[in-house]
Amino acid sequence: MVHYLSKALILTAAVAAAFWCCHLDAQSTFSESFETPYNHITVEKIGRTVEMSSRWRSAVYRESAVSLSDPTFLLVPYTRLVFSGVVFRPSPGAALMIGLGGGAINDAFCAAFPKAVLTTVELDPKVVDLAKEFMAFRSSDRNQIAVDDGRIFLKHTKASYDWIILDAFRGGYVPPHLKTVEFYRQIGQRLTPNGIMIANLHTGTKLFECDLRTISEAFSQLAVFKVKETDNAIAVAANFREPSFAAMLNASKEDGIPGPLRRNLKIGDIKSALTPLSPERLRLGTLLTDDFAPTEFYDVVKSQNGAE
Repeated sequence: MVHYLSKALILTAAVAAAFWCCHLDAQSTFSESFETPYNHITVEKIGRTVEMSSRWRSAVYRESAVSLSDPTFLLVPYTRLVFSGVVFRPSPGAALMIGLGGGAINDAFCAAFPKAVLTTVELDPKVVDLAKEFMAFRSSDRNQIAVDDGRIFLKHTKASYDWIILDAFRGGYVPPHLKTVEFYRQIGQRLTPNGIMIANLHTGTKLFECDLRTISEAFSQLAVFKVKETDNAIAVAANFREPSFAAMLNASKEDGIPGPLRRNLKIGDIKSALTPLSPERLRLGTLLTDDFAPTEFYDVVKSQNGAE
């Protein structure tokens, strides 16, 4: 009888300890920094929210944020407008993303398009490790990871994609070779006939104007959606001319957004974020090429047009 009670008490204590460990973990707070050859990364956890940020030019930029309780809810505003792509290429079957961050976009994409395959190319293997360790990121047959330079991966792949998403920021910086007209044309060659490119851009400097000029040179159509909460903008571009983006956006309906995305994004949000692009506006920036892409210089020169 004593032996039986001892086992019971031990079992009860173990269960109680497990409960309190889980409870403390759910409410725990920590912040840890990591140096890699490419990044200075900080991972911070407050309760059930984990954020990944990078430092660049003495400023800290939030790269990604994930709710461990609800990973498909998009906490970072620009990530919601990434999914404006559903207006122009609904139900992608194959997608490529350059830049992983914490994997928040991946979680939302896989929930919204359960039959699609998303391949993410990430240059920094430490980013992949941190996303797995702290942000509940899990790769799978439908959520694949390649550790590589995005441009080199595109050069060697033979696959075609319905969506190609560019989100390769290291802090506030994107490597120049991922900003040139040659690179954008390389993307165009890897899109399906009705495929689209979706790119995360920063506004407010001359680099944004250069981005618009360069992307418009490489693609037949371009639409830009300003994120009202931050200095980000989402560019959507395509090789096809018809149907026009304007007609597609005008005809879009709420039920065109997959159910898992509707709490993150509404058609009204997409329409209200659309930024007018006149031919004059597109000529303001310098064309960025493999021979001339001074992105860091243009990124510190303020735009006279602001960040519409």
